[in-house]
Amino acid sequence: MKFLSIACMTVFLMLAACQDNADKKAPQQDAKQEDSVVESLDTLLSAETIQSFSTSGISEYVRKRSASFDWNKFRMVSSYQEDSMLVTPFEDNNNFFRNYGPFLKYSPDSSMFIDLDSYNIDITRDAQGRFSGSEMGPDTEVSLIDVEDKTRTRLVFLGPGGMVEDGLWLDNQTLVLMGRQENEHGKQVPTLWRFHVPTHTYFIYELPDPSLAGPMAEYWKTERLKLVKIK
Repeated sequence: MKFLSIACMTVFLMLAACQDNADKKAPQQDAKQEDSVVESLDTLLSAETIQSFSTSGISEYVRKRSASFDWNKFRMVSSYQEDSMLVTPFEDNNNFFRNYGPFLKYSPDSSMFIDLDSYNIDITRDAQGRFSGSEMGPDTEVSLIDVEDKTRTRLVFLGPGGMVEDGLWLDNQTLVLMGRQENEHGKQVPTLWRFHVPTHTYFIYELPDPSLAGPMAEYWKTERLKLVKIK
């Protein structure tokens, strides 16, 4: 009888301990869920992201043209997962890399790269290594190339009301495109497209001041492609 009582007491203590652990873990799970919700709402750019932008050429370019431009003022306006992205074979040929190679944006591990230009500008290179290019039309397309799979995935397609000026990688799975597009009020504003590659998730940030879209304009031509003589 004494043995049975000890066994019952042991079981009781074990159940109590399990319940106590579950109670301690519950707030942590709620915190993770809360963070996920905050990420999809009116959030700001992280300090790490702002640091990446601050060392980019476009940051210096814009601030020289407008002292009020501030990466800290960008706010997320939407986020969504894209399940039907346009994917096509990537034609790996010497002319592509000869003409566009210096302007591609590779991921840190070189497994992928951002193609900002081949849809928008016809770039050629002569025997002396000099670049020349001509604009292809009013629309803009930016693609992600998977080096191993040799596939091209469309990231952004914009009409005349928008433009992607530059792009960079935050890590091997996350890239950001920087440019401008029309907001819901029909005003062109500075815009960031943060894209998480594994989940095909977009996070869109805007700087809600139309007067600051102008200072970003023409960065691609003036600085990023300054080696290319645009006809």
